[in-house]
Amino acid sequence: MIYLDNSATTFPKPQSVIEAISGFMRNTCANPGRSGHKMAQETNREILMARMELSELLGVQNPMQTVFTKNASEALNMAINGYLSQGDHVVTSCMEHNSVLRPLHFLEEEGFISLTIVDSDDEGFVHAKDIQKAINWETTLVAVTHASNLTGSINDIEEIADMIRKENESRTNNSRTNNSRTNNRIALLVDAAQTAGFADIDMTEMGIDLLAGAGHKCLYGPTGTGFLCVNEHIKLRPVYRGGTGSISESLEQPDFMPDMLETGTLNAAGIAGLRAGVAYIRENRIEKLREKQQNHIARLIRELSSIDGVTLFGTRNASKRAGAVAINIRDRDSQEITHLLSSEYDIATRGGKHCAPLAHIRMGTLEQGMVRISVSSFTTDNDIESVIQAVRELAQE
Repeated sequence: MIYLDNSATTFPKPQSVIEAISGFMRNTCANPGRSGHKMAQETNREILMARMELSELLGVQNPMQTVFTKNASEALNMAINGYLSQGDHVVTSCMEHNSVLRPLHFLEEEGFISLTIVDSDDEGFVHAKDIQKAINWETTLVAVTHASNLTGSINDIEEIADMIRKENESRTNNSRTNNSRTNNRIALLVDAAQTAGFADIDMTEMGIDLLAGAGHKCLYGPTGTGFLCVNEHIKLRPVYRGGTGSISESLEQPDFMPDMLETGTLNAAGIAGLRAGVAYIRENRIEKLREKQQNHIARLIRELSSIDGVTLFGTRNASKRAGAVAINIRDRDSQEITHLLSSEYDIATRGGKHCAPLAHIRMGTLEQGMVRISVSSFTTDNDIESVIQAVRELAQE
């Protein structure tokens, strides 16, 4: 099968990832932090090295501030539920995944927070000026995606972070005369599920406070892996409590990172695979892998937008996209098109709502959905030619 559903999870995985998982399961698979024998120590070492190498890739100054999770959704929930307090105001956007929208909507429905959802432009970009207009004195969190999982549009996170920095500086000055809230700094939470391993990310340089991502997408790790990077000045409440292997004599959850957020046995084999995925990206140079994918995206944009009956969503500028293109063919149901691409052409894509309902409302496709074609570094020119030809034929029916 021609696999073009990489925004859901990348396939194939690098051979080095497969070998890392297999070798770990055969030789090293003990329980980290729970025992003092050599196998457990080697497992600890593997996790520590993965933590360090992922942190270096993402610009996290202290590797102990990188927490492993089972996916980006868990990481985002840990950030949202661990940071917010009663009465806080949150700003997010219509382009967010349900992993952000659902926990925020729940907290709003419970009366715990207030929530403002800002609009995007017609190409799916979210702008700092629109977020700034939504900020008020109660705002403590801005949650925004780095790149839409629907349109692929990459937001200018540095511009958003700079706006928040200036807002925080202003609040520091105003707090001297306004004592109603003396600790109301705005934190920036970025959903990097579609960009970690694809885009250049330096959490420190970009001014990101909380960075959540998936290990199984552009980082080429296995499913069941994700991460949350926490700036050292951010304090989160643990969402889960239980065994950590540290200070076991206490009934209190550890108050130090990463133990305070990593409860229970980690997916050590998956983390070993994720470490190999990070190594694959670094060895092959992230900018070269991105260039190849964006060349494929540029061709898809150029060819698909020229086919009569095909509507293409998002920016036409491939350099401002992650590795996905979303289309529709006239008024035909997107899941029907996805089914035909699979059954008649042996091409894997994704149709439907993509867990981003507000983005579909914004794009006018809530009923129809979209067909998403997404690439990876393993996608070939022949793969791209095949899907273009298949869409051309379906558009003629």
